[in-house]
Amino acid sequence: MTPGRWPPEFPPDRPPLPPIVPPSWPAPNPPPTPQPPPARPPLPTFPVVEPPPPAGTAEDRLLERGIVLLGGHLDQPAAQRTAAKLMLLDAEWDGPVELHLSCPDGDLDAALLLAETVDLLSLQTRARASGVVGGPALAVLAAADRRQGHPHALLRLREPTGTASGRADRLAADVAEHARQVAQLHERLAAATGRSTEEVAVDLRAGRVLTAAEAVDYGLLHELLPTRRATGGPRRPSRMRAGPRSR
Repeated sequence: MTPGRWPPEFPPDRPPLPPIVPPSWPAPNPPPTPQPPPARPPLPTFPVVEPPPPAGTAEDRLLERGIVLLGGHLDQPAAQRTAAKLMLLDAEWDGPVELHLSCPDGDLDAALLLAETVDLLSLQTRARASGVVGGPALAVLAAADRRQGHPHALLRLREPTGTASGRADRLAADVAEHARQVAQLHERLAAATGRSTEEVAVDLRAGRVLTAAEAVDYGLLHELLPTRRATGGPRRPSRMRAGPRSR
């Protein structure tokens, strides 16, 4: 400010400021770029363990060894399932087929269907009777190449019965078909036992019951299955791994 001057200059005298010149871009030294935070170390990985394939049911595992189980009332679904298993073994199995029978009764048409399937097998068929086997199911037993029985098995000779309904001509046809199937059952049992069809028919109508030993004498069985108690042999060591006992 100049002394003695009034009013004073406003703003007071000062050296002029240099002009503001915007810097050129990009600047020679640009500001540092912010860096992202350091990444977290990766978590350790563990191998993926695939579950083992299902082992299948006990019947499936027995089928892999040429063994077929047939128990209960022998109807059409049971006969078709068993026939399918036998045909599968006949196509893929090399050894004899074991058919374990425990059918106290059944449908005549289903039993004859299964017996005819056994007739067509190229492999040797071994039927093993256990429990009670009777009625039309005896046709399946008689169709096997080798027939064995448990010592406590019972074989019940019983003539199959049937029902029919409808018009008179339909009833006559059903009766004739049933008589033909019964005659076929008589012939199968007679061929297996070496007896006449008349004798077999009489025993079926009488409902004769045979023990396993009597069935061997009658001709329905070739032999009895030996048991461990009868032979006095030791038990085979178990192949299964024992689990922990529960406390």
